[in-house]
Amino acid sequence: MSKILLLLTTILYFNAASIAAPWTPEELVKANTAKDITYLSKIEKEAIMYVNLARLYPKKFVTNELTNYGGPAKYGGYVKNSPYKKTLITKLNGMAPLKAFKFDKLLYDDAKCFSAEQGASGKEGHERKICKAGIYAENCSYGMPTGKDVAMQWLIDHNVKSLGHRNTCLSTKYTKIGISEHSHKVWETCSIGEFI
Repeated sequence: MSKILLLLTTILYFNAASIAAPWTPEELVKANTAKDITYLSKIEKEAIMYVNLARLYPKKFVTNELTNYGGPAKYGGYVKNSPYKKTLITKLNGMAPLKAFKFDKLLYDDAKCFSAEQGASGKEGHERKICKAGIYAENCSYGMPTGKDVAMQWLIDHNVKSLGHRNTCLSTKYTKIGISEHSHKVWETCSIGEFI
């Protein structure tokens, strides 16, 4: 009995050792620049982390996150075979790593105001009625249940010909980010990202 147990333990040990975690703890710490911001939700922190993973480790992001990503299950894998996903793979495989976005409280405050405004009105887009507009780039996401899905919606930019959300996320021009997620009348949830 002890020989069988030893054999099983050995097999399990070597199998576990051969399955490498997709991201190292060091990579996750480097990407998770908002981890200590106590007032951010899990979705908000996660969205920042995934955008930063794409910036810091573009080629590895393709392998670890993008290749098998099809979108939230509730949308039936809408980006599984998207040509926009394919162009993102090409872009990430050909680009040099960028610095991670740092969290910015003023950008967050603006995003929080606008996500609440859009959530209450049920509208989409960038037109503001209540919140003051700032001089920075803005990404909007609707109906995404996790921070990873928010980041992927922006990065893949499915059916957005300008690729404006993707270009903002992968720009060298911007160094700071603020994201706020809020309930939405139509889409259940919306997330607003502000970049400067």
